[in-house]
Amino acid sequence: MNTKATILIVFFTLLQYSFMSSQACIDSTLINPETGCLTVWDPVCGCDGVTYGNECEATNFYGVTSWTPGACNSPCMDMSGLDFGMCDMFLGYTWMSGSCVPTSGCGYVIGNIDFSPNFYSTALQCQQNCGNLLTDCVNNWQIEQGYLVDCAPTNDPVCGCNGIEYSNSCMAFYYGGVTNYTNSPCSENGCRRIPNMIEFGECAMPLGWALREGGCVMTSGCSYVGQNGYDYNDFFFTSEQNCLGACSIVTCVDSSLINLNVMCPAIFDPVCGCNGMTYSNSCEATNYGGVTSYASGPCITSIQEVEEKTGAIYPNPFSETFRLPVLKSEFSHAVIYDMTGRVMANITGNALTQPIDGSDWESGVYVIHLYNGPNPIQHFSMLKK
Repeated sequence: MNTKATILIVFFTLLQYSFMSSQACIDSTLINPETGCLTVWDPVCGCDGVTYGNECEATNFYGVTSWTPGACNSPCMDMSGLDFGMCDMFLGYTWMSGSCVPTSGCGYVIGNIDFSPNFYSTALQCQQNCGNLLTDCVNNWQIEQGYLVDCAPTNDPVCGCNGIEYSNSCMAFYYGGVTNYTNSPCSENGCRRIPNMIEFGECAMPLGWALREGGCVMTSGCSYVGQNGYDYNDFFFTSEQNCLGACSIVTCVDSSLINLNVMCPAIFDPVCGCNGMTYSNSCEATNYGGVTSYASGPCITSIQEVEEKTGAIYPNPFSETFRLPVLKSEFSHAVIYDMTGRVMANITGNALTQPIDGSDWESGVYVIHLYNGPNPIQHFSMLKK
């Protein structure tokens, strides 16, 4: 056997082994998109070389059979300047000039070079492998969560860490994907805050005084990394005085105002506190929340009130229980999320036609996704009083 034939045999043997290994790495029977994985950033490197947010996502959302702790160490090629043709076919997300960009073209091959390994099916996968979730200003996980959120068209401008001005904080966080922003237009050079949508886990460990949208708030959690994977360590202080002095903040919550002995009336006349929380009425805002200022109406006002109607959640807003809509098209199950992407309930079978108990949920906006098998068919927003 000559040398050339030997080389070809070795090449095709390695190619076949690589293909079989790739196939063994992904097991489609493991994929279960209904699983409620926690929205925590605890990255693992899959056997396919892709970084996933945590073990649960790797297994249940992508079918990865094995992984190692930590993000994959796979530097990405900057694809700026490459021309993939004038076709409208979506190729995926790729790394260009420091960010993940959706790219279209006629194919992945330019000349005799195949660039397909540099493309990702989602912007989040691209950022996890090419960017740095801990420090990147724009976070693609937030944008993907934004597909579930209908932000109110209010004009209360904020300035994102990317220097772009947004109409309000909801649009900045979910549509722009910015991890932090000011409470003012870009022209005013305000102080950057942690968005109210960010959570640090359910641990009781004190993290310090956090610089939030409404002011300085004593915060506990599991780490300084939010559920979006961003490190907010620089937004925390060891004392309230240091936090307030960082931006000369007027205190939004004054603990001396809190008086739980006051009997506030049991009426729903909502106000939006300066800390971004909705209170049932002004009495509760002052005496139970200690907020120093508030505006009339709930903090998010894009929910239309519904008592009972085919094709809608009712009642909406709700206090304790609510019912799913009666739709012409049948759905197999429903998944309810809060504004952080946490799964609140997964409803199947006869429970779909029964009242759903949300009495122990916190006040705020929730999103319901209706599915027919694995396919989402409709989603609704609703408000808990």
